[in-house]
Amino acid sequence: MSAPNPAPYYQPRPRSMVGPVLLIAIGVVALLGTTGVISRLALFMWFARYWPVLIILWGVIKLGEYYWARSKGYPTPRLGGGSIVLLIFLIIFGFTTTRLAGVNWKEVGEQIGPDLGIEGWSPSDWGPSYEFSENFATPLPGASQIKILNISGDIKVTASADNQAYAILHKELHGGSQDEANRMNETTHPKFAQQGSAWVLDLSGSDYARGRFNLDLQLPRNAVLSLTTRRGGISVTDRKGDVDVTASGGDVSVEQVTGNAAVHMRGHSLTARKISGDVTVEGGNNSEISDVGGSLTMTGSFAGGVQMTRIGKQVHFSTSRTDMQFGRLDGELNMEMGDLRANSLTGPFKLDTRNKSVHLEDLSGDIHINDKSASVEVRPKTPLGAIDISNVHGEIDLTMPANAGFQLNAESVGGEIQTDFNVNVDNSGKTATARGSVGKGGPEVRLRADHGTIQVRKQ
Repeated sequence: MSAPNPAPYYQPRPRSMVGPVLLIAIGVVALLGTTGVISRLALFMWFARYWPVLIILWGVIKLGEYYWARSKGYPTPRLGGGSIVLLIFLIIFGFTTTRLAGVNWKEVGEQIGPDLGIEGWSPSDWGPSYEFSENFATPLPGASQIKILNISGDIKVTASADNQAYAILHKELHGGSQDEANRMNETTHPKFAQQGSAWVLDLSGSDYARGRFNLDLQLPRNAVLSLTTRRGGISVTDRKGDVDVTASGGDVSVEQVTGNAAVHMRGHSLTARKISGDVTVEGGNNSEISDVGGSLTMTGSFAGGVQMTRIGKQVHFSTSRTDMQFGRLDGELNMEMGDLRANSLTGPFKLDTRNKSVHLEDLSGDIHINDKSASVEVRPKTPLGAIDISNVHGEIDLTMPANAGFQLNAESVGGEIQTDFNVNVDNSGKTATARGSVGKGGPEVRLRADHGTIQVRKQ
């Protein structure tokens, strides 16, 4: 009887070395770029021209692995699904990079204009950077208005002790060589020019399009101030006149202004403190506004949080999803994308919003709130005004002063009503109701909820 044949020995297919080798190569090149040994432009241009070398290296390694496996009698490595996907991605990305490298970005920038709408970036940022500095002082006799215009760069303004302007200018010029940067430096020596009653410092001409110009200015305190930078931030401190700033691509700070302040910005954060007059804000991201003696108006789009503290007069906040108005803020208001919290507000308070939880404390005067898909919690204080709160797919939680007098008129469709006050409550039907006079009566408290619970509590 013959012995059974032994089971064949399974030899696992060896793993390819392509992945580790490519990772090492990419890591070395990335390290050279992040440490500054190779400039970003040089790295980009090298890849755009020589990326097929990576495919050649890949093929050489795979060919070597094939012949080595054959000589040892091992199964030959195969090209797996992940490798095929990576190869396709590399080819597409490589061809795209090559096409981009062939574009004349300088010409594109000149055709589109200096403001590309891409914050903090311009084609002039490509290439080596050369730095220059200069400073100058200029008398500004009879200056009732000062204008500063800049294409790219930060502007910082403080008050001068006399009627002169003092400027420190730091330049970052982009050119193909030091000689080219030197020529650009010679054509970018800005000076104040008088235009009627206004003094203008203009850095918005074509000579300033291929660099970044950061200005540190000391200007007469009483003049009306207008500042514009298309790619940079603005900081203004200690002004007696009105201030108007326009910025994109940087933070804005306006502090200690006796007059009015107007801010027009796109992205980044705003800080406005100690403004005696009115404040107007158009657009922005994170905004912190405090100690405003006049009114506050905020319109546009605010992607980040908004914080208000001590606003002396009327507040109007308006975006595509929230419209809010009230008479004064003695406390603090914090608003995020889905949450609004405030205390010590003076009405009349009006809020139309959606998908935003509302938490208000120590609110006096009339209250009108429309919300959707979020909770509404309100704790008013005396003197009470008329209260009208409507909410869809969200609850209403109203906490009234214990000795308050008012007329309650509440309805909840698909929900119920709970109250600490002695009024007529009916939760038996599809629409729950609560009606009655509390205390000595007073202003109407009208509550409407659609598929949400209504709670009316005592403090």
